[in-house]
Amino acid sequence: MKFIQIILTIFFFCTANANEIRSIVQVDSYSITNIDLLKEITINEMLKKKKLNDIEKKILLKGLIEQKIKDIETSKNNILVDKKVINVRVAKILANYNLDENSHKQIKEFMFNKIEINMKWNKLITILFSKKLEINMNEIEEKIKNKNVDINKKEEMIQKEKTKKINIISNTFFNEVKRKYLIKNFK
Repeated sequence: MKFIQIILTIFFFCTANANEIRSIVQVDSYSITNIDLLKEITINEMLKKKKLNDIEKKILLKGLIEQKIKDIETSKNNILVDKKVINVRVAKILANYNLDENSHKQIKEFMFNKIEINMKWNKLITILFSKKLEINMNEIEEKIKNKNVDINKKEEMIQKEKTKKINIISNTFFNEVKRKYLIKNFK
């Protein structure tokens, strides 16, 4: 009897070092938890090697919301990307950081998910708007003549123009899609 009393005393009076998992933002029926945000903050602090301020933390939360919307949309459209390509891109990014093995593993998983969602989103944009991704070649030719740019840099200029156009289309489409979702902030 004394043993049970001691266990109950320990159980009720000792504080546990556990985090409560709670939803801080809900995008339709999908939740972003305080643990998701904490993980995002922790990994960003590891990569930047500094503590983040409140403004940076709010930016990360906004990024999580955008990432969740993109993930939902790409899943609805059954968009898939090659895991090998994602791994190559993650490896290139992680090569720029000097990380210990434990951090490397944690950050690799984190980066893989982020890059996968972004690659799926870019693929969705390309599929939906491939006809709108054409650029004005006359404009490029004129820029080359006016700036006396080497012909070899023509492909680079074309790629820059395509990237600009994709970014504009992607942002516009994202803002349209975002309006469809009910976003509740519980903080």
